[in-house]
Amino acid sequence: MKYILLAVLVFQLSVIRTTGQDLSKQWLESLSNYGSFQEINSARFSNWDFSQVLSNSNVDGFPTSTYVGVFGPKFRRIDFHLEVSKTNGSYEVTGKSKLGNNIQSLSGKIELIKTLLKTQEYITDSLYIGIFNCTLREPGIKDGDGVFSGTFALVFYRKDSQLQLFKTSSGDEPTFTNTFVGTWKRYNSDVERKVIFSFHAAGLYERLPFCEDLYTFEENDDFLEIKEEYKEYEWQDYPITTRKRKTTWWK
Repeated sequence: MKYILLAVLVFQLSVIRTTGQDLSKQWLESLSNYGSFQEINSARFSNWDFSQVLSNSNVDGFPTSTYVGVFGPKFRRIDFHLEVSKTNGSYEVTGKSKLGNNIQSLSGKIELIKTLLKTQEYITDSLYIGIFNCTLREPGIKDGDGVFSGTFALVFYRKDSQLQLFKTSSGDEPTFTNTFVGTWKRYNSDVERKVIFSFHAAGLYERLPFCEDLYTFEENDDFLEIKEEYKEYEWQDYPITTRKRKTTWWK
């Protein structure tokens, strides 16, 4: 069953190759129609604090708040370190991005716009997908600065009155969480690049949506690796030194 679900998701996420629609809108549509999840009233989460699962989270004992993803048509590697705080009901973001040797400061907002729920009988009784609008702005003091904007997905559940990230290593759906799909657009210009990032860019049940051309399969069809032709775009060390890189460059 998990292979059927994965195949359906891959089909949904590959429509970018045949349509010209906005990527973030396609991601929003894919999430809104994901599996057996049903939309519920997001107002019930107004008193919840998502800041710690949007940033500074730990999975398997190491920080994963530094995201990794792709920038532009050549799938250049881009990294983000985001710190989120809740203020008067809204989520303020500060952080940095790294594209090649260019490290930029960021500030912005994340806003919950839709919540989906699935009740189930395994792993956790209730599983949620939170869908957020996300805007991250570069300072604008250098030529070439711009703004990241798009749709951010968070998969979570509640345990002991605390929000927890849902991250599976067994292929149970959904296999994604903390995934941004959108664009970077230069200030005062029409220059625009697609940007997609998450905790991991490749691996076992790890993939970035709308990036099927980035990957190659080895013996295990569930394990994705970066194609050799894209390694020159900052992917040479992935994932060998990823944990070290995730915790050092932004300090």
